[in-house]
Amino acid sequence: MVPSYGDLLSYVQHLTPSWRKTQQASLALLVGALLERPCLCLTELARAYPAPERPLRGRLKRLMRFLDNPRLDELALSVRWLKLTYRLGEEPPGQPAKLPLLPVLLDTTYFHPFAALVASVPCGGRGLPVALATYHRQGLVACLPPRASWPDPERVCPERPRRGHRPAAAAAEVRGYLSQNHIEEALVDLVWHLVSRAVCAVLVADRGFARASLLRALLGRRRHFVVRVDADTHVRLDPVGPSTPAAEALAVRPGERRWAAGAAYHKDERVPVNLLAVWDEGQAEPWYLATSLDRADWAEAMYRWRMRIECGNRDEKTGAILREGGDDHRLTSALHLHRLLLAVMAAHWLCALAGLQAHRSLPAGEGPGALALDSAPPDAEPTADVLEPGPAQPPPAVPHRGPATAAPPWMRRFVARGPLSYVRLGLEVLRAPDLAYLVRRLARWLGVYLWSWAPRWRPYQRRYRLRHWWPTAA
Repeated sequence: MVPSYGDLLSYVQHLTPSWRKTQQASLALLVGALLERPCLCLTELARAYPAPERPLRGRLKRLMRFLDNPRLDELALSVRWLKLTYRLGEEPPGQPAKLPLLPVLLDTTYFHPFAALVASVPCGGRGLPVALATYHRQGLVACLPPRASWPDPERVCPERPRRGHRPAAAAAEVRGYLSQNHIEEALVDLVWHLVSRAVCAVLVADRGFARASLLRALLGRRRHFVVRVDADTHVRLDPVGPSTPAAEALAVRPGERRWAAGAAYHKDERVPVNLLAVWDEGQAEPWYLATSLDRADWAEAMYRWRMRIECGNRDEKTGAILREGGDDHRLTSALHLHRLLLAVMAAHWLCALAGLQAHRSLPAGEGPGALALDSAPPDAEPTADVLEPGPAQPPPAVPHRGPATAAPPWMRRFVARGPLSYVRLGLEVLRAPDLAYLVRRLARWLGVYLWSWAPRWRPYQRRYRLRHWWPTAA
């Protein structure tokens, strides 16, 4: 059983206030279909649509029209996902209060013959996605919104135009790129454009992104990074000294760490970076990290969080959201896969927020804070007493090894042994009919938290949203 269509529509409307009603309804139906039939097969998703009296061909045509829609404001989702990470994201130890650090985890997951380049932010034991670029691995045809449609996250949304006005296209355009490097740099530019100026984004990536041209471009634009490099890549501890492999220049033994400030990366390029070598006990090989940060503990903590994007990719491909394998999609269009992955990301966020809401509400039961949230008007100023009953901060990561810990009493209705990750817990909450009030409370909190970032509507548009966007308290 999946949440009701009304709850899904309310959730989608809070994330996409600039979309048309028909577009919001189509995304809500697609998210519900993904929760019911966790696969990327278009025919199976169309079968999960409601209205069984409508023939399958008609439901499939509706899904295809949504996947081909050239007027979707896709970046509205990324902007609001980033707003949520500012509240729920994880912070490195001892980070500066003036300009907090925001780690942006970059990784590639494959849906043969396509690939999805995903940017995520660590939240507890998972990396929650905020933006993506989908491309064909051989043809290098990628889906990214055009630069002219990128919004300014610091600017107040202008007033909506009158009826009949056709807005500028903000959907992803399908175009060819010269190399995969250009696709990666385009997504990095997009994420840095959307990130608030009140935080300092830090790119965290694995060895597949450790090329000197990318690091030099990041330094030239004053962007911070933590990137793992190969042990055989030449580095210079002294910028004017001889170059040696990283394994030789930063020789460490298990349990040791070595920090080298003012070094240079690559034998020929000589990119000025700081280097860190970390070899934990029981680890097969050491990490060699190139970073622009000035502190070794920040660089180490952020790269440790990079592993959490693997758990997020597993949830989206063969875990909580998609269980039948992401490669069994039979899709031939990069745009169709791109739109489906946007819906998968929306379902991922719904499961994560529902799980965090369960962590807040189920252990303590109903309290006065919940009543304050249930009675708060959507256009009121969000205060601490209204936002507090919403989703809890992400719990600690569930260990994969070692002795299994007992699940808390309130979680034992969902699992017999150890505790669940909050994403999987949210999926179980969405399936429980008696916990529908948690989904409505989550949608109410989402409306309060994101209301200040909604466009300034005309009076008739505002009346409609106050009447239809706000679920009735259970």
